[in-house]
Amino acid sequence: MNPTRQPSDEGPSSRITSTPAGLLQFTPPTWYEGIVPQQNGLWSAQINFNGSLVLLGTFKSEVAAARAYDSAGTKLKGGDFYRNFLLTNVTIHESYFQSSYSNEAIMDMIRDGSYERKLIDTVWSQQRQYQYIGYLAMPTCLDAIPGFVFEEMFHKKLILNGIEGQNILVLPHQARSYYPPFKSTGGLPLVFRDRVNRPWEFQYCYNNSTQSYIFNMGWSKFANEMELRTKDTVVFYRCMDWRNFPPKNFDMVDIIRDANPKKPRRR
Repeated sequence: MNPTRQPSDEGPSSRITSTPAGLLQFTPPTWYEGIVPQQNGLWSAQINFNGSLVLLGTFKSEVAAARAYDSAGTKLKGGDFYRNFLLTNVTIHESYFQSSYSNEAIMDMIRDGSYERKLIDTVWSQQRQYQYIGYLAMPTCLDAIPGFVFEEMFHKKLILNGIEGQNILVLPHQARSYYPPFKSTGGLPLVFRDRVNRPWEFQYCYNNSTQSYIFNMGWSKFANEMELRTKDTVVFYRCMDWRNFPPKNFDMVDIIRDANPKKPRRR
């Protein structure tokens, strides 16, 4: 069974006919980064890069404009930026797709509305490698939290030993950029929140047998309660809450599910 390529539900396009002047008197606010509401009810997207403002076009929906910002940030800034949406089974592969194009080509695709379709088609064409079954989805408003932005720290596609066996998660090397490397036997407790604000505590420590940094205590509980499976991807974020001043920082854990229908989950 092949995955379904979900169409872009917010219709990203910069080729938009403006609403007649005076029809909308109120300009709604936005929680999204890089988004400017227009008086005619449309939304423009822009991003700062190397001291210059890069205009990304005008969009029919706030979500489409916010996705354009995230896509541009992925190309122009790599992982070093705060995104509007949590990653999905499409956008987790965005850097791979973008690596075949120049900065200018990616910005042009975003502006002319062809970017998301080409991205989804590329991921779909590689579905045997990614082993997805079901929808390939761009982020929606359900993948955002109003007032929050997310910097991806690292992610890990689960293998058997990450869920069962030793009940540990072996961390990728990118984790060392965010958590201090050490070889203490005591470990360091780290607290993450999920997208519904539940706290999860993992012990971060060095494992001599694998010669790697791991999460051990707390990981088994998380894996069991979240019903994790091999080929699920666990993503760790550093988040910023802009609803208060000064903004608050915290760490977050989220899951990109492997949509295999052979073994349904309870929830």
